[in-house]
This record gives sequence, structure tokens and C-alpha cells, in this order.
Amino acid sequence: MNQTRRRLAFALMVLALSVRPALAELAPVEPLKVDQTGNVPAGAAQPGTVVLANEPDGGSAGFALEFDLEPVPHKLTPLARIQLVGVDKVKLSRAGEKPSTEKGALHAFVQPVGSDAPRLVGSCVVKAGFATPYTIDVTGAVSEALARSPGQRKVRIDVRMTGKPAYFEVYVLPTAPGKAFLEIAPPTNWENDWPQRVAPITSGPLVYREACMPIAAKRDAELELKLLYPAKKVVEVIHNGTGERLEEGRDWALRDGKLILPRGTHAPVQVEAEFFARPPSTAPSTAPVSNKPPALLPLRLQEGTFYHERQIEVTYEPAARDWSFPPAVSSPAKLPRVHKLLTEKKRVRVILFGDSITYGGNASKHQGCWPYQPQYGELAMWAVQQHYGAPVEVMNHSRGGAVAQHGAELAESQAGWFKPDLVVIGYGMNNRSEKRRPTYRQDLETLIDKVRAVSPDTEFILVTSMLNNPKQPSGLEPILSLRDEALRIDRPGLAFVDMTTTHLELCKRKNYLDTSGNGANHPNDFLHRIYAMRVMEVLMPAPAQ
Repeated sequence: MNQTRRRLAFALMVLALSVRPALAELAPVEPLKVDQTGNVPAGAAQPGTVVLANEPDGGSAGFALEFDLEPVPHKLTPLARIQLVGVDKVKLSRAGEKPSTEKGALHAFVQPVGSDAPRLVGSCVVKAGFATPYTIDVTGAVSEALARSPGQRKVRIDVRMTGKPAYFEVYVLPTAPGKAFLEIAPPTNWENDWPQRVAPITSGPLVYREACMPIAAKRDAELELKLLYPAKKVVEVIHNGTGERLEEGRDWALRDGKLILPRGTHAPVQVEAEFFARPPSTAPSTAPVSNKPPALLPLRLQEGTFYHERQIEVTYEPAARDWSFPPAVSSPAKLPRVHKLLTEKKRVRVILFGDSITYGGNASKHQGCWPYQPQYGELAMWAVQQHYGAPVEVMNHSRGGAVAQHGAELAESQAGWFKPDLVVIGYGMNNRSEKRRPTYRQDLETLIDKVRAVSPDTEFILVTSMLNNPKQPSGLEPILSLRDEALRIDRPGLAFVDMTTTHLELCKRKNYLDTSGNGANHPNDFLHRIYAMRVMEVLMPAPAQ
């Protein structure tokens, strides 16, 4: 990149930083109506419900939700998601019913104007067996509707179970108010900074919003934070929990290339003895109160926005680029068919199979909070679409707690109808136990082979897992051994992204909690971005230096 382009890029980034972010509540929108669609299997209909089913004998059922967005005061949204509350399995007893591990998946479609083919706009896996809420991200479809002229801002979203579920996978959803609704986040003080979020952190004029978790040994002490590079100039420091732009001098200082938090800073500094104290039990107790200090935890596992709210993000101009990603395991040449489709600007269909990390665990969009950054798969595919100008259609069939076997069970069902051009596989964190490690490689190979059986032209990206917290009793050996097993798989049209080694090297410069979304086994926004950058390396040519 020449000097003029560098200056322009720097100016655009600084401009993007000039708006103070804000946190906001998600506003619920009830549907105008809920219509049953398709053919309801005999015995499945129940009063006050709609039915979901997709069966091999031709029985199929779904429902359509129609929303009026005229009262919504804005023309775009960083997050819109359908919430389905109380989806429950119907207990039908039918001849020929056999146990099966196959599950369907819920998919949301809209009918584009002037097109005969419905367009997929969201998906989620079926959890099955008990009443549970489902969340389907439909941000793109809702933003399109919000951008229309007044009087044309209605959107109809068809939800149906698609794939090849077992014969007896039939579900009902209550139609009472509050059981099916749309959540919309307002765009107040929000802007789409995805281009900056996918810009490589190892090159360019700035390191954009690098995360830090400020933890001090004692209160009211000056704290030095670990940045990936020595800083020449700090552009901005943001408190994620409040959206506050922290002030130089009062809240932070740059000294010898290092970021210093002084006494009295407004940054969310945590005191080790309090942060790692065992949370008090909520159960009633008759035991006498002890004067002993609370026991300290080796690590603090906390889901939700707990870590996000206590982290800061730093944008700075590095004084030196003395660190880079470990060398890529695979080159773009490993995915010739996908590259041909992209360069010809043809549609590319993508399925994500993985655990809670690939599902979106602790990404801010998944948590429903500012800055609404999506998980790495969506972020990477957005960047690919922007780069090539080719339409990219993504289904995420990842699930919290899933192991590699889960993908093998879903592979035929979902790849059979969708015919993906690319499958991104991200399992490993839940395969670390002695029981699950021995079959890990075999399960991944089974997944690949099952997809190829129903979609022979599909190519694959296998993403090894981030590190678990090294303070966990298992240590890092299990996750490192799973990385080694995954990288031994030999299949044509298979590219690797080694996030295990990437995270290992990153943690030589950064504290683990600087990269964590829950303290144990999920990435924060910053590490989701690094995931996305490494995936992009096998889908896009390297940027000019």
C-alpha cells in the first residue's frame, strides 16, 4: 500500500471512531398474524398452536410470521432476531417409528420481489425433546424492509423445518402473544465498522479495537496493560460496558509504548482478590457466618455479557510490527471450485458446522449488545462477499455443547437439500475428554464423507479450536492433541485454519482473559475477529502491503 493510500485509510478509520457508541435495549415487535403453512401430520394439530414438521412420507408443515415495521422509527438495525418461545415436541406414536440421531433444522425464508425462489435469511438447529426457546437471526431481511418507502415496510418470514429429520420429529409453537416475536435493536450511535473489524491486525496503519481485560493485584494501583504491539499513538480507548470513550490523562496514558491505567481511572479495573472470589451461594444456609475470606477460584467462568462489560478496546498506531500470525497451514489453492465461483461472481452456499464457538458464543451480536459484532463465520463470509461481489448464502448449524459427532449426524440431513459449495467445520473444545478424543478425527472424516456423498462438489475449511483457559485442570495438552489429529486428515478440497497455534502464539503477547468471552472456552469479539481473518486467508488473496 503506497503512502497516500495509507494516509487515506488512517483518516477513514479515525473518522469511524468519532461517534461515541451507546448501549440499547432490543425492542419487541409482535406479528400481525401467524399463519400455518404446509401439510400438518395427522394427530399433530393442537388448539392455539402452529406445527413444524418435515417428513419422508410427504407430510410437511411450517408457519409464516408477518410483521408491520411502519411504527419502527429507524431505517436499519444492527440486530434483528425472531424469538420462538416454548417450541415443544409432539408425542406421536406411529407404526415404523425408529430411534434416530438425525434432527431437522429451522430455516427462515423471505420471498424477494420479482423472484419465484424464496431466499434463506436465517437458520438454527433443532434442540429437540423439550420445550425450549429458539432464536433466528434475520437482521439482513429486516434491514431491507426498514429501508423501504413508507407504506411498504411489512415483512413476511416463512419458518419451516428443512432437511431430513426422523419421521417422528414434529413440533408445535403456541400462537399466544409473546410466543413468537421479533426483536429489533435501534441503530442509535451505531455504525457498521465491519470493514475495520476484518482489516488485518498484523498490517495497516492501525490496530483497531484490541481487547484488554484490566485486572489489578490491588485497588488504587497503577496498571500496565499488555498490547500486542508497542504503541506509537493511542487513538481511542473504549469501555465496552458503557460505550464511554475514556479520556487521556484521567483514564489512561501512553508511556514508553505501553498503555497505563492510572489511579482513579474510569476504566473497569477488576481487583484479583474480588474478581476470582467464589460467588456466594444463593441457597439458604443455617451454617454460622465465617470470618474467613472467600476462597479464590483458579478461573472465573461467567457467561452472558459479564466479560464483555469488563473489557476495554484500544485502537492505536503501532510503533513496530514485531509480531505476526503463525504461517498459514493451507493456501487458497486448496479450494479451487469455491474460488472459481467467487471470481465469476456466482452464488456460493456455505454451511457452518461447529460447537458454541462457531455458533457465536459471546460475540456481542449473539449476546444482543453493542457493538453487535457477529461470530467469525458470518464476519468472514461478509468480507468475502464484499471483496468478490458474489452473493454468499450462509446457514449456521452449530450448537452449544456439540462435539464432532454432532456434525456427522447433521451432515446428510442438511447438506442433502442445501448442496453447499463450502462447509466450515469448527469442533474441538467439547472433544477434550478422554472419552471423546479417540473418535475426534474419525468423526470429522465421517462428517466430510457424508457431505460428499450427497454433495460431491463441496469443499471444506477445517478450523481447529482456540485454547481453553490454561488454568483448567486439563491444561492445554488435550486441545493441542486434537489440533494435531485434525491436521492429519487428508481429503481433496480441504483447507485448514490452525486457530489453536494462532491463539497459543497470541497468548505469548496477551493475557488469556484479553481474548476470552467467558473466562474459559469462548472467544470475545477480538478473538472472533482473528478467527475471521485466518478464515479469510484461504478464501481471499493476500492484501497488498
